[in-house]
Amino acid sequence: MIQSQEEREDASGTNRGLVDRIWDIFSSMKLGLFLLLLIAVASIIGTVIPQNGDPRQYGSLYSLYSALGLIDMYHSSWFMILLFLLAMNLFICTFNRAPGIWRQFSRPSLPTGAESVGGLATERPEPVDELARHVSELWQRLGYRVFSESRDGKHYIYADKGRFGLWGSLLSHVGMLVILIGGVVGLYGGEEGRMPAEVGKTFRFADVPGLPKDENLEIQVNDFRTVFREDGTIADWFSNLTLLENGREIMTKEIQVNDPLEYRGYKVYQAFYGSHIVAKITSKNDPEGHAYTVEEGDVIPVAGTDLAVLVYKYIPDFDPARGMISKSSEPHNPRIVFVVYKGRQQIDARAAEIGKAETIAGGLAEVTFPQYKPYTGLSIRRDPGVNIVWFGCAWLLIGLALSFYIFHRQVRAVVEAREGGSRLHVGGTAAKNKIAFADEFQRLIEPYCHTDRKGMEA
Repeated sequence: MIQSQEEREDASGTNRGLVDRIWDIFSSMKLGLFLLLLIAVASIIGTVIPQNGDPRQYGSLYSLYSALGLIDMYHSSWFMILLFLLAMNLFICTFNRAPGIWRQFSRPSLPTGAESVGGLATERPEPVDELARHVSELWQRLGYRVFSESRDGKHYIYADKGRFGLWGSLLSHVGMLVILIGGVVGLYGGEEGRMPAEVGKTFRFADVPGLPKDENLEIQVNDFRTVFREDGTIADWFSNLTLLENGREIMTKEIQVNDPLEYRGYKVYQAFYGSHIVAKITSKNDPEGHAYTVEEGDVIPVAGTDLAVLVYKYIPDFDPARGMISKSSEPHNPRIVFVVYKGRQQIDARAAEIGKAETIAGGLAEVTFPQYKPYTGLSIRRDPGVNIVWFGCAWLLIGLALSFYIFHRQVRAVVEAREGGSRLHVGGTAAKNKIAFADEFQRLIEPYCHTDRKGMEA
């Protein structure tokens, strides 16, 4: 079907209206604040709910969390949509404001007439040209940038100060947009893997899930220790690591939480810890017994019985008077605390010496813990977006500094002839810090008139 010219124009107008409405929505500051709030709430949820954990960690909520994308939230489609909408909002706000700010920064417009200046007017005996020159020179001496023009027998004057403050909000928007881009680059271009490693072991980066398979770096774990507070809670973990490249030692460093080993863009963090506990259990029905390698919290069934052993906790320096609280961080008197269950009923709890057999359930079984092997849990990351994020942070801080510490002040004047002299119309505006500007405005006009600040616009 062929449309008429009028129909095509109507359709074109409708399309432009829709685009304009969408553009207006994305340029809204309210939308930006709302999106920031949503992302902040989502980030809190992502902190509270462990990310990429074992399904057993989430219990019965695993199916719900998985369906809502909360297990790997920062890679979920809905979180990416939020970031995309925020990026669009920041870009459009920046695009909209940049031309106007540049015009006002580089060549602001002069007043168009006395009515555009404000309500303050005073009559002076000086001729028009002389008064206009005096006003311009005074404002320049007070640090103002002055533009003036003479036409139709009148002088039009514009002066401003602190014009770099105009860029504050724009640079803040640019900084946030760059930070957002850096975050997305890190999410999709970065690499991260986690590796438990026992003391004395060496592992290759290529063997860590999530890291490149062609990477030729290795980590050797020289030592790992847990430091306890007086009340028995953990104060910190320390891992002494040696980094090797192609078998050659590059560096050795003791890392702790928030103090990683760094090399070639990789950061090796102290992220978690654990232990491999070797347990051997024999029973009358199984005299040869079985050996198990377990971790704290694991339960071992006793073959041929309804008994089960919960490997509860390792205590490096056991003291019966202190219970579950270790006397020190050193393994002076190491014990494994275990609990025996018969069905669902707890029937025994003990602290076993390493390597010493413990008879349980009236001689039905025997438990021995021949080895305790602690491991350090390392998180290895390479984030190509981190420098972009820091660059964005720098722009954001510059923008905030300009916004908070430099405020733009504008003064406009029109000088016109009158019988016996001239008439001066003058007014001023300031976006922020109006009280300070009121005093400054007094100094600007004091030689020419006395005022009670009527010429300063709110």
